[in-house]
Amino acid sequence: MICIYCDRKFTEIFSLHQLFFKRKETACIQCLAKFEKIVGAVCERCGSVSGEKKICVQCNELVESNLNQVLTLNRSIFLYNPEMKIWMNRYKFYGDVTLATMFITDLQEYYEKYFKRFKIIVPIPLSEERLQERGFNQVEVLAELAGFKLTRCLQRVHTERQSKLNRTERLNREQIFSFCGGEKFQNVPILLLDDVYTTGKTVGDAAIVLLQNGASEVFSLTLIRA
Repeated sequence: MICIYCDRKFTEIFSLHQLFFKRKETACIQCLAKFEKIVGAVCERCGSVSGEKKICVQCNELVESNLNQVLTLNRSIFLYNPEMKIWMNRYKFYGDVTLATMFITDLQEYYEKYFKRFKIIVPIPLSEERLQERGFNQVEVLAELAGFKLTRCLQRVHTERQSKLNRTERLNREQIFSFCGGEKFQNVPILLLDDVYTTGKTVGDAAIVLLQNGASEVFSLTLIRA
């Protein structure tokens, strides 16, 4: 097989893990080893590496300032290390959509482990302008490849790229989501899906709208914790 990340030939190694998730590896072991999974103790709220602390410094700051306390918790799979930055640039901004297949089994595994009880999965949407510009929603591609059934009930106001804002500017940004799902939910838990968790503002704003429209609680699963 040819690794979709480095274009070198590799021999796929059979495992029970692959058999369970019915997936074939699309990248070689050497490339996959460059991406760091989050392991060990994590913050009970945002899922960042926290060492001995139950709640990380950033989440404590949010508690003190009464910001973003609507999301019950977030869990992320990978750290935003230099290799992940390269992957994200190729996937999200240069449109190399096939790279999404590298982490599909990881998404499926985390869903089964932490969020299997959630039957409603809502992807973070792009604005119409950004979708036209990019040609695809990177979150929805990941979800669909993982076999998740999505409920598209949020729409987003077009704003400048998040990457151009610092932490304070992100946390003080106005609400960018609105509900477009028709009928309200009937007191059910909802799982949000996004690619990157940075300050938590995006999933927090989305959670506010979902709670206003019938969600009993909102959790989030993100591929990367920045």
